[in-house]
Amino acid sequence: MYIPTAQSVLTAGLALTGTLTNPSTVSEGKVLDFAVEKCIDADGNRRCSDPFLVTKSTCYHFKWSTEGAFTHTTAEVRDAGSNEIVHYSDTDGDWKPKKGETLTNVRNQLVYIDFKPKIPGTGNSTVEYKVTTCE
Repeated sequence: MYIPTAQSVLTAGLALTGTLTNPSTVSEGKVLDFAVEKCIDADGNRRCSDPFLVTKSTCYHFKWSTEGAFTHTTAEVRDAGSNEIVHYSDTDGDWKPKKGETLTNVRNQLVYIDFKPKIPGTGNSTVEYKVTTCE
């Protein structure tokens, strides 16, 4: 006879309510772009997202926009411990970390995002971003 654990009952309940399938916000906010390559610059301006946790095999959707008529930024997802880039994107899109691809040998990893200006002579623009789980 199978007796379900508390965890399996909770997981099934969350799945039935849509909590595990509907996109949920992981991180969002406004930061200055990474023209000055520090998360907090000398003037106290924030240039990186707050750190957030990603899990292997979970899909994340990145969306961002940069203020200004003639701007383009790329998103760099970095490991919060080593500052190494674990994902890079030129446009809004999805990312699903795979085992051995970008994350360490642990199931979860703390990361943050910075947004690099890509057009010479631009920078110090505000970037509005949102990271959700995929639908």
